[in-house]
Order: sequence, then structure tokens, then C-alpha cells
Amino acid sequence: MGIVRSLQRLGRLMLVLNPAACLILLTEGKGRARAYLSHIWWTFATRKSLPVFTTSPLLLPRARVEEIFEGIDISHIEMLYPMPRPGGVSVEELIIICAIVRMLNPKLIVEIGTCEGRTALNMAYHSPEDAQLITLDLPPDLLPQSPERTVESGPDYRQMGMPRPGTLFENHPLKRKIKLVLADSTKFDWTPYDGLVDLVFIDGAHDFVSVMKDSENALRIVKSGGVILWHDYGVVEGVTAALNGLGKRYPIKHISGTSIACLRT
Repeated sequence: MGIVRSLQRLGRLMLVLNPAACLILLTEGKGRARAYLSHIWWTFATRKSLPVFTTSPLLLPRARVEEIFEGIDISHIEMLYPMPRPGGVSVEELIIICAIVRMLNPKLIVEIGTCEGRTALNMAYHSPEDAQLITLDLPPDLLPQSPERTVESGPDYRQMGMPRPGTLFENHPLKRKIKLVLADSTKFDWTPYDGLVDLVFIDGAHDFVSVMKDSENALRIVKSGGVILWHDYGVVEGVTAALNGLGKRYPIKHISGTSIACLRT
């Protein structure tokens, strides 16, 4: 009981010392103020797993998805596990990704950064019946404290509370279309896929070096007329800086209202 009382006193002290919490207490009530304090404490406790947010300017030209993909239809998109989940894309971004897949009818898709498999599952759902999706994530022996990973890389699936990558599709009927590869994407031998891939989605390690290496590999394996998508442009420093540099050599565009960058080869 003594520990409980001490924690309660500490919570009240935090409330007094936190101007934002005081404002919420006055305007929205005790419950909202307590929830706010709980949230910022959790953010502090897990701060080492947070990505480094960007300070770089956004240099890529911005365009609506309808301007990049003429004739695309985003008015009616069915999704599996539509609500945002840890490490995943937003609802709006998932709608756009699904619409792009549905429009392109890709036979071969590569995803870098599986996490729990929400994006892979939805891309498989909207791809042709005979499509194949290759998705890569790190093997368990590189987690969680591997010298290959840095804070700038962003949290991995273990740090986000997932026992292994691809849990959402491992028992799903669409698993027949999906091949999970446990490997470091920056060291993986992509040679068998050179010039054969219709769509590449990059959402792996978010540090500058990894993004550049994943992008170089994507440019090798994507076929003429194919598409490369990157997630977290304008959100994470490594992704933003890498794409700003690549944008000087390739006509990469930032899809309005999202953190997705897109290149149509």
C-alpha cells in the first residue's frame, strides 16, 4: 500500500509540474489528464525504440495519387485489418497502396519490412490470383541487439511486441501467395529477381545507409514500367534524406496527404 500511495503522489506531482497536463485537467477533466500523463510516460519509457524524426526539408515534388496513376480508383477499396497497427501504414496509405496494386495487376511484388504482415496481406488480397509476393524481414538471430542495427534504423518487430514477422498471414488462405524470407534485405542476393519485379514496397530499416541500399536493390530488380514505393518520407530522417538525394536522379514524387514516395520507372 505504501508503494501505491507513493506512486499516486508522484502522479499528482507530475500533474502539477506538467503545464500541458494542467491545461487538459482544467479543460477536459481528470480522466483525460491522467490518460495524457500515462501516454507521455510510456513514450519516455520506450524512447530508445522510437524512430528519429526528420529535420530535413521535403524536396520531392508533391502530387496526388490520381495525377501519378491516371485512372486509379480509390473510391471503393476492401481491406483486411484496416485499422492502424504498430509499425504499419495509416488507413489512408493502405487504401492508396491497395488501389495501386489493384490497378497495376502485378505478378511479382517485393516488400522489404514485413513486420506483422498487414501490408503484405492486403497487397496479396488485391493482386491477381497467380501473383507472388516476396516479403523480407530480419531473422530472430539479428534481434534485438544486433551490431547491424542502430537507433536510426527504427524499432524492429520484437521491439513492437511481435514474436515473429508475418503473424497476420501465417494461417490465412492468402498465405499461398506470400513467401516470407528471413534475411537482411541489404545483404540479400537479389540477382534472381533482376528486372522481374512489378512492384517494390520499401519499409525496412529507416537509417540512411539501409534506405539507400534497399533503394539501389529495388532499382535493380524492378522491371521497366514497374513501381517503387517508400514509406515514411517526411517522417523519418534517414528515409527523407535518402529520398531527397535519390530525387535528384530519379523522378520520385511524394504522394499528397501521405508519407509515401513513389517512382514509376
